[in-house]
Amino acid sequence: LRLHGHFRSSLALTTSLAPPTSLAPKTLMSTATPNTHPSHLLLIDTDAGVDDAVGLVLALRTTLPSVSVAALTASFGNTTLENVVRNVLHCVAHVRGGTPPPTVHLGAEVGWDGETPDASYFHGKDGLGDADLPPLTPEVEELLDEEIDAVQAMLNAASSAKEAGAKLTIVTLGPLTNLGNLVSSHPSFPASNPHVDLVVMGGCGNGHGNASRCAEFNVKSDARAAKAVFDAWGETGRVTVVSWELNIMRPLPWDKFDRLLGRTEEGEGRRGGNGKTTTTTTTKTTPAADFLKKICEKIYVRDDKEEGNKRSAGGAVICDALAVAVAIDPSVIKKSADVHVEVDAREGLTHGMTVCDWGSCYDGVQRQRKVKWVTDVWVEKYEALLADALT
Repeated sequence: LRLHGHFRSSLALTTSLAPPTSLAPKTLMSTATPNTHPSHLLLIDTDAGVDDAVGLVLALRTTLPSVSVAALTASFGNTTLENVVRNVLHCVAHVRGGTPPPTVHLGAEVGWDGETPDASYFHGKDGLGDADLPPLTPEVEELLDEEIDAVQAMLNAASSAKEAGAKLTIVTLGPLTNLGNLVSSHPSFPASNPHVDLVVMGGCGNGHGNASRCAEFNVKSDARAAKAVFDAWGETGRVTVVSWELNIMRPLPWDKFDRLLGRTEEGEGRRGGNGKTTTTTTTKTTPAADFLKKICEKIYVRDDKEEGNKRSAGGAVICDALAVAVAIDPSVIKKSADVHVEVDAREGLTHGMTVCDWGSCYDGVQRQRKVKWVTDVWVEKYEALLADALT
C-alpha cells in the first residue's frame, strides 16, 4: 500500500494514549454516494481480520434495497493499523457491487493505554490469512481518505443520514477505541443523534472469554474505551450486542460454509469436524467468493498438522459476519435479552470483562437494562444473507 504523505499526521488525531478532549472542526460532507436512496446507512468500524472480511463482503454486496455502506473506519486490533487499511481496501477491491465504493478512514493505531493485541496466530501475519494477494491498484488506494479521520467520518455519516431522513447503524467489529474517541470528544453524540444505532461485536455475557478466562478479545483490547462506550450508549436503548458466546453457540455449519465458498465434499482424504476424512472439490463461484475462499484457506479450511484440526468445532465461527447480518437485517435475531452492561477497566484478573445485569441480581441496585443482548439467531437467515451476497 503506497500510503500518502498525510498518513502519519492524520494518525495523530486518533492514536493518542488517552482519549482526546477535542478535535479540529471540519466541514461535514457525505462519505459515500450510493446510486439509490437507502433508508438504512451503515458505518463499519473494523480491525479487518479474516472474519471482518467476510462481514465487509456481506455488507458491501447486500441486495437489500434499503441498506448502503456509508463509510469504513479502520482500527488496530487483529493486526496493525497499516495492515487493516490494506485489508479493508482489498475487501472493497474484490467486491463487484452496483454502487460507488465507500471511502476508508484512519482510526486508532493503539488503545487508550498504549497497547495493541496480536491475533496473528489466527488471522496470519498480514491479518488476512497470509493469502499472498496481488498489489492494490492506485484507483483502489484512492479510496483511503486521509483528510477525514474515523471520528469525523462518524460525525459526517450521522449528519448525512439525518439530512436524508435515514437511519445510521455504526457496526463495531474490533476494539472500541474509535467509538470511544467519538464519545469522549463529543459526549452528547449518543443522546443528540436518536437516528443512530450501535451494533457491537464483542463481549461475553457468560464469563467464558477468549482473550482471557472471562473477557472477549475486542472489549479487552481497549477496556477503557469500551467502558466509555457502554457508559455513554448503554441507556439509549439503541445498542445491540452480538457476543462471543452467541457465535460459539451458533456457528455456520461446515457443509453450508463450504457450499457458500463453492466447495463440496465427497470421497476420502481430509478430516472434517465429525472426525471423518473427506476430499474437497471446487465448483465455479463469484470473484467475491473466490476472494473469501483464498483468505479463509488457512483459517477455516485447511487443517494444520502442527496446530491441529481447525474444523473440530460444529461449524465456522465468523463473529463479524454474524454482527453485520444482525445489523443489516434484525430479523436474523431469534431471541434477545435486555441487560445492563458495565466493562471492568481495572487492571487485574477480570480486566475487560463485560459484567451484565440480566435482571436476576438482588443487590438492591436498580440498573437500567436497555442493551439488547442477542441470545439466539436464525442461522438459516444468516446463511441466506451470505449466499445472496456471494452469488
